[in-house]
Amino acid sequence: MLFIEGSGILLRKVLSKDDMNPHNCPVVLHDHLDGSRTLLPVLPRLYELSGKPLPFGPNVDVHEGFKKIFADPQVNLVQKFFHTTGVMQTRKTLILAAEAYVIGRARQGFKYCEATIAPQYHTADGLSVPDVIDALIDGIIKGEKQYPEIEVNLIPSVGREVSPEEAVRLVNMFSVCRMDFCPGIGLVCVEPGNPPEKHIQMFKQAKKLGFKTTCHAGEWVSESPDFKKDLPQILKNIRTAVLELESDRIGHAMGLAYDPELTDIVAKRKVGIEGCPGSNLTSGLVESVGQLGIRELLQCGILYSLNPDDDLFMPDLIEVMRMCNDFYCFSETERKLLTHNAWISRFGNRKEHSF
Repeated sequence: MLFIEGSGILLRKVLSKDDMNPHNCPVVLHDHLDGSRTLLPVLPRLYELSGKPLPFGPNVDVHEGFKKIFADPQVNLVQKFFHTTGVMQTRKTLILAAEAYVIGRARQGFKYCEATIAPQYHTADGLSVPDVIDALIDGIIKGEKQYPEIEVNLIPSVGREVSPEEAVRLVNMFSVCRMDFCPGIGLVCVEPGNPPEKHIQMFKQAKKLGFKTTCHAGEWVSESPDFKKDLPQILKNIRTAVLELESDRIGHAMGLAYDPELTDIVAKRKVGIEGCPGSNLTSGLVESVGQLGIRELLQCGILYSLNPDDDLFMPDLIEVMRMCNDFYCFSETERKLLTHNAWISRFGNRKEHSF
């Protein structure tokens, strides 16, 4: 076991404002568009355009309202997300949401972002999967015209509750879209009952079509999450995603630091790890970010990066950086490494960047 309980506790410090500047971590890889805090300025308009009232009334702060809706995210997750996906069902609303995402992340100082979204949840009003992706790309283009210094790409993803055959069909539909804006595909959502091996064929097809791949694995693997009890299944899912799906990146991978052999494989294969410590802690999947063994993973050469996951109702990246530093007291070298790992693990490269 690589993780050392208590490492970093005696080295805590308060970060300065400069340390917390997003320019020090200008890349984000694991960021669900339909769970992004960038939607806050436009959510009332999305509801208006969709002919729906806000679910918590006009006198409730929008951010606080959505945090309450998404409490206990392991329970009925897809249904809870319908509070955002349900008002992103038309070309107009999808363009608005994607444009808001680009503007929001650009204003925060990000230079490169990959926005994850599962188009299957946005077709209730008759749009096809390619229609959904096309509208989102048009929204990205609108946003990038205002903020040309940022590059935002989509990670069209499959909600893993669908059948293996449907997952392959969805990936085939992703491939008819503008792949320069969609350099990779993902597997997302409810992991219990839908382990990675269910969708091996989807990943083989994605590779055949020229996509990079990422898989949520080793997040929450049981209906009543308990990190210690779930660790064998967590590690099994990570191992499957690496060895059988041959995924280029893994989202979460919470227990990786507890398996030296698997850690070595991940390091040698240069598999990116999209760490989401704030999400894991807020969701009650770990008792402390220390259980993730981030420092140990970095020391082993793992391409580990920090990401917000769903900062509409969870900590944003600045908050994630702060809570991790409270435990690990990252050195300047480690902070730079976290950014560098995200940068070299990215899937897209439409623009020339330097930072």
